[in-house]
Amino acid sequence: MMINIHVNNLYQDFSFKSSSIEKISEKVLTNSNYSTIDLNFIFCDDLKLNALKIEYFNEDVLTDVLTFPLRNDTVLESEIYISVDRAIDNAKENNLTLQNEIIRLIVHSLLHLLGYDDDTKERKEEMFLKQEDYTKQLSNIKIL
Repeated sequence: MMINIHVNNLYQDFSFKSSSIEKISEKVLTNSNYSTIDLNFIFCDDLKLNALKIEYFNEDVLTDVLTFPLRNDTVLESEIYISVDRAIDNAKENNLTLQNEIIRLIVHSLLHLLGYDDDTKERKEEMFLKQEDYTKQLSNIKIL
């Protein structure tokens, strides 16, 4: 399997290690059945994610991550938007480091691409447990 990760930063005064995001993605996606995975991570602000949420979901709410699968057959191709503003607020609210919250959001988005969902209480609980397990395993990878 070939995994291609591209990382774009649209957020001012925020820097990260692309190689760490690649490591996290590879760990979560390594057992998937795709021949090729091509992911584009975009770090941005609340305004950008809110505009996308309105445009594509007709919901005027703040969100921390949006995942747009562009192709999902033998090849997985997706754009993943992460709000750094939401990550900062979530980290403060949950007494976590920003580092840990960014890992959690990356894992969350990747689990969505693998078919996990959080649309019911049961599915949300299953996804949360998987997400927290990965987040714990990957917490030693330095992103920031």
